[in-house]
Amino acid sequence: MSEMYEPESRFLERLEWQLSSEYRRANRLKSAPKKIAVPRGAMAVALMAGIMLTGVAVMKAADYVKDSWRKKIEVARAETDVTLKKAYYESTKEMLSQAEMQASKGLIRKDEVREMKLAAEKTELDVKRSLLNLEEVKKTGQVPRNELYAPKVGGRDFVSERLKIEKQEMELELKLFENHLKRLEQLAENKMVSEDQMKHFQADMESQKIKIEKIKERLELRKRFLAGELTVQTVEIQGRITIAERNLKLAETKVDTMKKEFERLKNLEAQGVVSQREITGLKGALDAAQAELKLAALELDVLKKVK
Repeated sequence: MSEMYEPESRFLERLEWQLSSEYRRANRLKSAPKKIAVPRGAMAVALMAGIMLTGVAVMKAADYVKDSWRKKIEVARAETDVTLKKAYYESTKEMLSQAEMQASKGLIRKDEVREMKLAAEKTELDVKRSLLNLEEVKKTGQVPRNELYAPKVGGRDFVSERLKIEKQEMELELKLFENHLKRLEQLAENKMVSEDQMKHFQADMESQKIKIEKIKERLELRKRFLAGELTVQTVEIQGRITIAERNLKLAETKVDTMKKEFERLKNLEAQGVVSQREITGLKGALDAAQAELKLAALELDVLKKVK
């Protein structure tokens, strides 16, 4: 090659730069390694789903923590109630045992022992109800429900079980009334109890019978609801009507009894046996009882119209 065709050093440097640039440009234009194409919309949905699932998980965890501490508190309360009721029951049994021993020696009357026995049976029912409540709280983590439309818990009808215990309690109290009545009848024979006092006591016994009948009605409503014969709204209204009817009858009995007592005291006041203060006190109680009667009548009237 002649000297005139020998490349200059500057020409070689520029050529090297051009070749390097072309090489880099060619590499940039090459297709990237193949990847799965994902639309931007799908990526956004997936991202939101992930965020939502994470949020749900956090909420579930928060609910668990919240329900966990609430359940612990409710279980602790129920367990405490069981402990107290059991202690009271044991105390009552001990007192009954002592009374039976005293009765065997003729130190106390047999009817007193019967009353203490009935009282012990009632405290035993208190224990059963507390244990029932504890079982429900352990299953649900919530305060026991007594609405007639409350669902069963694990296939168990806690509402009816409690109503049956309540009915047994009312029946035991009625036996206590009957036991007292026998004693009052003996005192009446000796002129130690007035006729008005006897009537007042008998009225209380009738009130107790009304309570028992109304519990039976509630049990029947509960049975019909679970059988699918009554809707939630119907069983709620019917249950409220049952309670309102009970309250009305109790209020009527109370007012009637107090009116008779008021008339008796007025007669005694005329004889100078009782003071005006006693009359005023009873009059106030009678006014309150009459107000309760009006309220019970109004409530029952409203409920029947809703029905």
